[in-house]
Amino acid sequence: MIPHLIHQIWLGESGGSSPPSTFQQAAASWRHHHHDWEYRLWGSAEIRQLFAAARPELQGLYDAYPYWVQRADAARYLILHRYGGIYADLDILCERSFEFIGNCDLVLAPTKPLGVSNDLMATEAGHPLFRRLLDELPSSYHRWQKPWVLPHFQIMCGTGSLHLSRVFAMVEDHTPVRLLSNSEYGHGNIDEALVRHIDGNTWAGWDTHALIFLQRRWKRSLLGVLIILVLLVFLL
Repeated sequence: MIPHLIHQIWLGESGGSSPPSTFQQAAASWRHHHHDWEYRLWGSAEIRQLFAAARPELQGLYDAYPYWVQRADAARYLILHRYGGIYADLDILCERSFEFIGNCDLVLAPTKPLGVSNDLMATEAGHPLFRRLLDELPSSYHRWQKPWVLPHFQIMCGTGSLHLSRVFAMVEDHTPVRLLSNSEYGHGNIDEALVRHIDGNTWAGWDTHALIFLQRRWKRSLLGVLIILVLLVFLL
C-alpha cells in the first residue's frame, strides 16, 4: 500500500533558496487536500545525506550530472524507493484528494506522445520499479550524456520521463499499475481532474523551447515523425 506521504523537491539551483510564490501556492494545495498526510519538501543537503545512506555508489554520478534537474530526477526515484508515497513537481497543483490510491502499489501518469511522466508518481516503499530506475541510471548516463546530444534529450532520456518510460517498459508485463486517465492528469475533463499544471519547466533550455515551438506548429511534420522514431528506438 502507498503510505500517506507527499514529497516535493526544491534544490535552489533553479532560482533562489526557496520556491517562488506560485510554487508555494501549489505546494499548499497538496497539504490542503491531505490534512492528515505527512508533507516533506526536500532540499539539496537532505538529498545528499539520503544518497550517502541509501545508495552511496550513486553519489559520484549524482554530482556528475551537469543539469540540476537531473539531480532532482534521480532524487525523486530514491526518495520514493526509500519511503514511498506521492511525488509531485512543484508546478503541479492538487485539485482533489488522492485517498483513492490507498489500495494501489503503483500509480503513474501517461504522457504524450507515449510513455509515462515522472512529474507525478505514487508508490509503496521499496517498489522494484524504483530500484530498477536507480540501477539503470549509470547506463542511461553513459548512453545519453554525449556532447552531440541535445541537452533536452540528455535530461529526458538520461534521468527524466523517457528514462522512466524505458525502465517501466522492461517491467510493465509483471508490474500492476494504476494509470491515471488524461482527465485525472489534468488534460481533459476538468471535473475529473486530480491535478492542474501551472507554468513551470524551470529546467527547459533553448532546445526544449524550440522543440515545443516546432511541435505545436508542425505536428504532422517530418520532425514529429523523427521524434517518435527516436522514442520508439529508445524504448525498445
